Amino acid sequence: MAYYPPTKTQTRTVEDGFQLPFSEKDELLGRLGDTVPDQPTIPLRNGAAVLDFIRGELSTARLGDLYKILFLVSRPNNISALHHQLVKGRRILVTEQADLHLVWYYESMLIKPVPKCLFSHSFWKQHLSPFKERTVGSKLHLEAQGFLRTYARLIVHESDLELAKELRLIGRDIQWDGWCHFIKGFGQLLDSQVAPRYHYGELRLTRLNFWTVFLLHGRSHLDVHHNYVTYFSRFGTPYLFAFGAVTVVLTALQTALQVYPQGTYRSLATVFVPFAVVSTMAGLASFPLRQPPHQRATPSTGHPFLKPSQPQPFNSNNNILTTT
Repeated sequence: MAYYPPTKTQTRTVEDGFQLPFSEKDELLGRLGDTVPDQPTIPLRNGAAVLDFIRGELSTARLGDLYKILFLVSRPNNISALHHQLVKGRRILVTEQADLHLVWYYESMLIKPVPKCLFSHSFWKQHLSPFKERTVGSKLHLEAQGFLRTYARLIVHESDLELAKELRLIGRDIQWDGWCHFIKGFGQLLDSQVAPRYHYGELRLTRLNFWTVFLLHGRSHLDVHHNYVTYFSRFGTPYLFAFGAVTVVLTALQTALQVYPQGTYRSLATVFVPFAVVSTMAGLASFPLRQPPHQRATPSTGHPFLKPSQPQPFNSNNNILTTT
């Protein structure tokens, strides 16, 4: 799908200085009721409650704190379409946290469904214009625009739309023509029109966890190890490799000293042996003994990120691959 600079006919002015990326005729949700769509306990007349709901659904503040180093975690516009996620062998998992949207870990990709309210033109006018948010200093309209801009990259072909429906990322009643008209304006948004997190695409969780702990001095962005077995398994291979390398060198030095007891190997051994002992002690001292936080995963289920990949079944009804 090609993207071109937006024109005046493709956007509609809500208030001076702010334009919605889609027109009222292109909205995918009909007339609003008395409550937020799919949220029967949040009345639309309660502006504070609606704002809290939107913030909970769309805020990427945690990633905003790491914006200066996100170039170490991802690349700009690095988003593959849904069908290509399966081509890469990835399993798509649903998340309801915006700051986990498009975070991937080995063979798994987390994707957040589109909140139904974002398909409504009147909802944007009432609750997602910068003028409505100015009193609290919020930038939620940038979060919403950036979030939907990612979907302009995720759903590029009709097969992507069918995949999104099966994964319940969007409603099953959305048709291809309607989607194209709705999402077109979001695909044309510039970085200055979206939240900082959305300047980048897919985020690698291993790097994200490292920099979150290193820079924010807190817990990982997302803990994927909930028991000792999976937690310590990450460190077993490098420790065994280092131990094996040191053992081979020490054995070679011992053999050389037996053959040439007065040779230059003795001076080498006096340097390397203390180094090996200190390195071994330091490695044992720094071995992570802290139990992973949060609840334990049951042995039968584990964590979805850690499950071995399985072949994806073929859906004969619509000739597309589906996830399990």
